[in-house]
Amino acid sequence: MNYLIKLSALATVIIFAIPTDLRSQNENSEVGIKGGASFSNFYSEEIDDQNMRIGFQGGLFFKAALTDFLAIQPELLYTQKGSKIQYDNFLTGEAEFSNQLNYLELPVMGVLNITENFNLQAGPYFAYLINANVKNEAENDDFNFVEDLNEEDFERFDYGIGLGAGFEFETLRFGVRYNYGLEQVGKEQEFSINGSEVISNQFADLKNSTFNIYLGLSL
Repeated sequence: MNYLIKLSALATVIIFAIPTDLRSQNENSEVGIKGGASFSNFYSEEIDDQNMRIGFQGGLFFKAALTDFLAIQPELLYTQKGSKIQYDNFLTGEAEFSNQLNYLELPVMGVLNITENFNLQAGPYFAYLINANVKNEAENDDFNFVEDLNEEDFERFDYGIGLGAGFEFETLRFGVRYNYGLEQVGKEQEFSINGSEVISNQFADLKNSTFNIYLGLSL
């Protein structure tokens, strides 16, 4: 929870560190809300197949205009990520591993205004895992290794690179963004089978890959 507080504080510092006179003098600086759908997946060399999970993303943004063509846009978002993964091993047979990872996310985007109404966006994002919902459906129901899995079995922090494009019309805006995760989100799992300890890294090399469609409103 301390990390969550620190991340929220960092977002506040970034937003309010923008000079007040810059915010008040430039009509292109604005605060607003945004929300939309997230289409998430994992990428990993070890996974045979995986299906996209549809979730939600929403929160606040602040666009601080540096010039008529360039702006910085920090955001504070609640984002649902995850995936459904098909795999096959000697313990479970064919199975599907389904999870939903809920993050508090801080993107800090550089915004290039190509025209008055169209822009391109790029920058890093940082995220903190709030909670996780994990399920496993396997041919061998006697071995349900995700029964007790939760957010403690995933890395708390994620970070990566975001790229996007947006359209802005007075108070209304919409656009798309792709986030490419650079930090693995899974951990090695340790299980006890017939008194023997077994370590599985089936999901240890997962990284987030998320496509977002959003609608925003400038306040």
